[in-house]
Amino acid sequence: MSEARRKKRVYNIIFMAQILMLSFFWVFVFGVTLWLLNLLLLSIELNDMPGFSMAISLVAIPVFWTLASVLTYVFVGLRRNRMTD
Repeated sequence: MSEARRKKRVYNIIFMAQILMLSFFWVFVFGVTLWLLNLLLLSIELNDMPGFSMAISLVAIPVFWTLASVLTYVFVGLRRNRMTD
């Protein structure tokens, strides 16, 4: 196997690992968001301090969405630079 083919194969494996990791992270973010919204609705239904659940949700959901967005931006930027090389 030539050096160029081996290098391309390694790049493809890295790209697939990045896509897989990014996909898992987005699934995790959607899961956490749905879980927190469910806890918020449940606390309202049970009259169990909805203000506390609201505060946690207002902090945690944007943090997870921001982290997922930054991670996606970094991966897209890395891939864009790879395509130009």
